[in-house]
Amino acid sequence: MNQKHDKALVVQTGLNLFCSKGYTNVGLDEICQTTGMTKGAFYNAFGSKENFLLETLASFDKSNTERINHVLMPDPHIKAITQLRLFYTDMLEYQPQVNFMGCMVNNMMSELGALNKKVSEATLRGFDSIIAAVEPAVNQAQRDGDIDPEFDSTEIASLLHTTFYGVLTRAKSLGDYIKGMETMNLLFEILQRNKQVLKSQS
Repeated sequence: MNQKHDKALVVQTGLNLFCSKGYTNVGLDEICQTTGMTKGAFYNAFGSKENFLLETLASFDKSNTERINHVLMPDPHIKAITQLRLFYTDMLEYQPQVNFMGCMVNNMMSELGALNKKVSEATLRGFDSIIAAVEPAVNQAQRDGDIDPEFDSTEIASLLHTTFYGVLTRAKSLGDYIKGMETMNLLFEILQRNKQVLKSQS
């Protein structure tokens, strides 16, 4: 691929297309028109539209994991539970700025997860990467006494992000994130309340 068609830039363009419109609604003509590639160049670089999607998912997985690791990096001035709350709050509040585009992993999981084995495996890897990136902050919140340490930290991370995907899908459908924010806040309150109740009973 020559300099005009920088592969990383093409993949990022594809990611934006798939995330905003879905896989089925984006045709090869639109991909080529948006990226400036000919069909021959596209097939030479990616082989198929499906392979192109898989590359966009892998790219998103890498960049998203790096972003989460940075956002949830331990900070002596901010409690882990606060970092987690802000992490999910900020993502929901950002949605109107991107026309409620949602999340690439969630979108492709919802659209193709049950129909395409390769995409299903790729989105599950992406989800697992997110959980692995969120888990250290959950674990720190447990050590801080803000979440009950009897819960498995990976399961709590999975609960948080699975719930987030649910409210994100609803926000995308409604074009409004307020109800989603209320749901995430309630989940955090339940997690913290359970810790307080268990502590008072001990």
